[in-house]
Amino acid sequence: MHSDFTFSVNNYMPDPNAKMLLPYRGSVSTPVMQTFSPELSPPATDSSPSDSGSVSKHDSDPVKPTAIHMQTVFSSQTGEAHPSQQHSAQVWETHKAEIRRLYLEENRPLKEVMAIMRQKGFRATVRMYKSRFDKWGFSKNNSKKDVIAMLQVQRQRNAVGKRTAFHRNGKEVAIDAYLKRKGISQYDLVEPGLAENLPENLRCLTPPPESPKTLQAPGSLSVQELILQCARDLAWNWYCPPDTPLVACAAHYRGDELRCAITDITNADWLFSVGQFERGGAMCEQGFQSLHLMFQKPSIYGLVHLLITVLDASNKGIVKEIWRYLAAYSATIRVEGPLARLFQGIWKFMSTHDYEEYWDFIFECTEKLLVIEEQHSGLPADTLPRLYPLLFIPRAYQYKTQPYRRLQSRCDFARLIQGPMPTAVEELTVFQATELLILGNQTMWQGERVFELANTVLENTKGIAYNTDFFVYIALTSLAHYHRNQFLATEDPIAKASNHQLSVHYLETIVSVMEGQWDPDMGYMLGELERLEHWYREAGDAALADAAHARWQSALEAIPKDFVRGKKGVLH
Repeated sequence: MHSDFTFSVNNYMPDPNAKMLLPYRGSVSTPVMQTFSPELSPPATDSSPSDSGSVSKHDSDPVKPTAIHMQTVFSSQTGEAHPSQQHSAQVWETHKAEIRRLYLEENRPLKEVMAIMRQKGFRATVRMYKSRFDKWGFSKNNSKKDVIAMLQVQRQRNAVGKRTAFHRNGKEVAIDAYLKRKGISQYDLVEPGLAENLPENLRCLTPPPESPKTLQAPGSLSVQELILQCARDLAWNWYCPPDTPLVACAAHYRGDELRCAITDITNADWLFSVGQFERGGAMCEQGFQSLHLMFQKPSIYGLVHLLITVLDASNKGIVKEIWRYLAAYSATIRVEGPLARLFQGIWKFMSTHDYEEYWDFIFECTEKLLVIEEQHSGLPADTLPRLYPLLFIPRAYQYKTQPYRRLQSRCDFARLIQGPMPTAVEELTVFQATELLILGNQTMWQGERVFELANTVLENTKGIAYNTDFFVYIALTSLAHYHRNQFLATEDPIAKASNHQLSVHYLETIVSVMEGQWDPDMGYMLGELERLEHWYREAGDAALADAAHARWQSALEAIPKDFVRGKKGVLH
């Protein structure tokens, strides 16, 4: 075993009777050094130790081992290679399969792998092996980078209801064990964006389905936890790039097919409430045809929009059908993940509680979500400000005004100015319109800032190429409410009459945009006709009020009874 080592030592061992000359000190006597293999010692010379007159050749010309000799000694002791024995990438590749089998499949320690490969004539240092393992992706342990990539893939698959398992070298990876060992949660490792490709040694699999389990009626706490978990998973799957101005994402959501589906159901709810059952039925059918997009194209905007919609719905049957449909859809096509469990849980909760208890519970969950601390709940920074515009999506009629205002009051405009500020006129208009909605609803449309913002938004829309009807609507309704409150607050008859005329003027301008045509994404305009009738009657203008009511009836008749939504996903 030590034959190479013995040969090297005996060939370059100083004479036991000689004095070694060291370069940094004078001639000194050295202790006698024994060879490891006496039988291979150099043959004795004629010189005798008692012959003091003889001079050893080692005294006159001491042997200095060369670098190659010392490298040979070192490699003989450790079995490793010195630089002159480094291998090319091609040589490593010829041994890759064998090394993989030993190190990964048989789970042998590196030292044992090196010893086996030395017996086969392949020598390399520990550093060389580790460097090559990095290139090959040979790893037995979870690295932080790998865990982050796996968590990103897992969240993306969870969002669409897919169960996920990861395997490395044929064995399942225990992400939880890594997190427990580090004393952290998965949200401490969250990074934005879509997952990159997994390392070569990691595979993402869908595990076989578990045996069916009966879903017990969940408690309120478990459903609340599911709402937060779904919000987290969906929020980290960015709807827009992270550097997008905060309110701009909600503007993109206006072109989302899921938003169209929820809007159709909202319109149907209102049509049922005014006795338009045939038209409401056609609208409802259209909405439910695309409601499955909640699973296929999930987003935190769609989830929050749905929660807000069911809270302000007047038709309990529609609300029950929404949750029943989503629960049944996920069970029928075997969608799994937090979102499916959430919808099934809400349906079970609703089925085991009366409607008032259910409504109070959903309201509480939604309100808690809007005020949660992002840093301590695993949500990305600025998640909540991005959702604010959803609370101000207009509808033809608001049935639960006070609770809705309570949710709107949770919006903190100061959060909006902490993120990237828009520079383009289009994005600036979205930002100012959002500020106007928040400020107006929280101040009951009082103050000069409301008046200034409304006129600024109107002016900005003149320089925007795409359809700006929605922003014009926000500005005009803000001015109408501003003057309406001036009308109610003053006792001066001249000021009162002036503000009344201005308020109905702005409402008239709004409804003129849609009279004689039907746009499902502007169904809220019909609500403004109802409001116009009410304001005329309150001011004593019975004739104008009757005329407004007739116009409202005509607008209803313009809605097709066999409504089919046109191209979806178009910004309005």
